[in-house]
Amino acid sequence: MNNWLVIHRQSNLIVNVFEGCKPERIADQHKLIEVSELVLNKYFETLAKHKDGTCVDAGEFSLISPSFKEALQAS
Repeated sequence: MNNWLVIHRQSNLIVNVFEGCKPERIADQHKLIEVSELVLNKYFETLAKHKDGTCVDAGEFSLISPSFKEALQAS
């Protein structure tokens, strides 16, 4: 199974995560980034630091995870 982070294009926030096949269609306001299990674990660690329930910013996360940054630039 593949791991995916869903990024809201306008706000640049990671708004969702799911495991599975890439959907054929996705809303125009979102972007899918395929990530490894390691990157996914780092994402959940980063999300846990957001105690007030806010989403993780993709730019912030790219500073923490070089692999995510590469995947983001490649998309």
